[in-house]
Order: sequence, then C-alpha cells, then structure tokens
Amino acid sequence: MTPDRWLDNLRELGEELRETFAEERRAIGALDHARLTYLAVHKQHLAERLGEARDAAPAANLPAMRDLFAALRVEAHANALLANAATEAVRAMLGYETRGGYDSNRQTEKVVARPNEIRWVAVIAPCREDGAEQR
Repeated sequence: MTPDRWLDNLRELGEELRETFAEERRAIGALDHARLTYLAVHKQHLAERLGEARDAAPAANLPAMRDLFAALRVEAHANALLANAATEAVRAMLGYETRGGYDSNRQTEKVVARPNEIRWVAVIAPCREDGAEQR
C-alpha cells in the first residue's frame, strides 16, 4: 500500500468514526437505547480497523496520523461527557441523585434513592471485625 493510499484509508476510517460519534450524540439526545447499542458495536469494529491501519503505517509518527487520533479522542471524550450528563438528567427526573462519591471512612458510595432516604451501597473494601482488609 502506498503511503498516500494508507493515509487516505486512515482518514476515511476516521471520518466514518466521526460520523458514528455524531450519530451517537443524536441517539443520546433521543435516549435511543437500541441505536446506542448498535453504535457501540459499530464503534468497536471501526476502532479495530483503525488499529490495524495504524499498525500498518509506514511511519508511526506521521503528524497527520497523530492529528487524526487526537481529534477522535476529543470527540470520544465529548460523547462520554454527553452520555454522563444524559444519565444524570434521567436519574434526576426519576428522583435518583448521586452525591459525594467515595467516602474513605465508610469505604462506600452514598446514593440518595428518594428524597430523605439514604442508602449505603457499593462497598469497596470490606473490613473484618479486627479492622484488617478482607481479600
């Protein structure tokens, strides 16, 4: 494969992945679980093909390749942030709210299930009565 053809192939795969990210953002906005499931599988397939194309690169440090992968990382991160925001919005509409996060004293995550009802969940590292960490 010529260097130009290799780069064209990489750009085509990158563009297809960027279009998939755009479609994923629309599916997140519509809360379309079936479409999101399909797109997750499609993204995995595209990522594998991009990895193969990257590994076949005649020069691993081509600036164009670095730029393409940097742009894809930015889009992937933006989609992850959007998905997280959508999850939090749905949880809030349902009356669920995650607060605080990890509590090092209790080694749990505090989750408010309903207003005025607090449960402790997700025990991270249970301890024995003598205070030693269980394995």
